[in-house]
Amino acid sequence: MAVQGQRFMTKTQHYRKVTKPLLERKRRARMNLYLDELKDLIVDTMDAQGEQVSKLEKADILELTVNYLKAQQQQRVASPQSPPESQVNLDKFRAGYTQAAYEVSHIFSTVPGLDLKFGTHLMKQLGHQLKDMKQEMEMDAEEPVNLSERKSEDQQKRPSSPQAEEPPNGEDVWRPW
Repeated sequence: MAVQGQRFMTKTQHYRKVTKPLLERKRRARMNLYLDELKDLIVDTMDAQGEQVSKLEKADILELTVNYLKAQQQQRVASPQSPPESQVNLDKFRAGYTQAAYEVSHIFSTVPGLDLKFGTHLMKQLGHQLKDMKQEMEMDAEEPVNLSERKSEDQQKRPSSPQAEEPPNGEDVWRPW
């Protein structure tokens, strides 16, 4: 029962009167929070470069951020001599791969009852992959080569059938040490 002269608010009216201003206030607060974080980062960076900044407006913060990012982008384009992060990750991968091959070899040499033929085949495959990775690293150091050309060369070098990969002269399991 409504009191005379008092009406209930519709959902649309409630949204316009209550919810929308709350959402807008939260959005502005979030923008101001990140602008303050950017300001702190810019002031720290400028202090490190020897420049003193006392007060920055929002537009100044955005302008300095854009200029800084452009300068960083130009530096990256101008000096590709430093080893990229992908090269560091590739080196870590190779080290991990070598360690894993060592562990597999250790298991095949210490656990009794494992199929020696399967172990030999697996270790040869791991050895081929490790050798290919080392060759790629050497080739990358000398000059860049088209990846599709390198893959076709690798396929021509490897024997196609598993029978051709049998160890000559009774060789045992390949070990990375």
